[in-house]
Amino acid sequence: MARTPPSFGSILVPLDGSPLAEQALPLASRIARAAGGKLRLVLVHEVRPRPADLVGTRMFISLELATRKAERSYLRNIQEGLRAGGNRMASAVTLKGEPAPELIRFARETDVDLVVMATHGRGGVQRMWLGSVADRMIRQVEVPVLLVRPAEGKSAPALDRDPMRILVPLDGSPLAEQALEPATRLARLYNAEITLLQAVFPVQLSVDPALPLPSAYDQELTEAARAQAEDYVRGVSEQLRERGVRASGVAVVGWNAADRILELGRPEHTDLVVLATHGRGGLGRLALGSVADKLIRAADVPVLVCRAAKSAVRKARSRSRSGRAGSKQGR
Repeated sequence: MARTPPSFGSILVPLDGSPLAEQALPLASRIARAAGGKLRLVLVHEVRPRPADLVGTRMFISLELATRKAERSYLRNIQEGLRAGGNRMASAVTLKGEPAPELIRFARETDVDLVVMATHGRGGVQRMWLGSVADRMIRQVEVPVLLVRPAEGKSAPALDRDPMRILVPLDGSPLAEQALEPATRLARLYNAEITLLQAVFPVQLSVDPALPLPSAYDQELTEAARAQAEDYVRGVSEQLRERGVRASGVAVVGWNAADRILELGRPEHTDLVVLATHGRGGLGRLALGSVADKLIRAADVPVLVCRAAKSAVRKARSRSRSGRAGSKQGR
């Protein structure tokens, strides 16, 4: 594992004027205070098509001016509230255009170290598990994206438990291990405890096509696979401890890896889940596949998603191709 880089000095928080989007603020605020970083509040003003007639144009311009003024006032109030709460380094800016592209451009041009955002904002949470802006940020922003699932009438998470508990799902690949770097950075900020988890699928004996799950599995081989996975996560946790980070590892067996990880990822056990993705092709091609997809969409705690380095992506693809080739030869 590479040496841990400096902590989160510049944190982007996208807002849209909605209480749902604001639920990312307590978490972003606490990280900024702990890291001595700067919060960058950004709101993107979406411009609607201008009417063709003169009367409509005048009304359009008047409404646009009033809306822009209200948006600036809104950001200024948020900024002042953060400064009053101890975040002296909090800036606010309004952009103009389509939200996702503008936020991605801003993140790249200002060299932010972290994005903290709600998975949903003004559009609400009723119809989609993951908002379109959050989805595009995960896929296209090179820095880690910390997602908060907002809920109506509930307080936003602030990672205020001491010590904080961080869960990092691994699958044995270098690609998934890319999550260790941002997890370590956060652990250093809070003297947090990291738990490395690998879910092991039972070794099947036979499969009945009529059943949704295999009808039997080999307990001895499954236990051997679990023990091997536990050796792996314990070895990685030992490396983290050598770097001064409190860490432990555990391997669990289950027919559904995502469900087992979510069990340990409940708020009573975990405060934050950290995982890696190569960010290409949408959530269907995350580092841990459908498991990561479900974790991001269904976890009850914040999820930090980080883009894997290109070298790790190439290794993962090479390993996948080798595995497919070996499978074909064994048939």
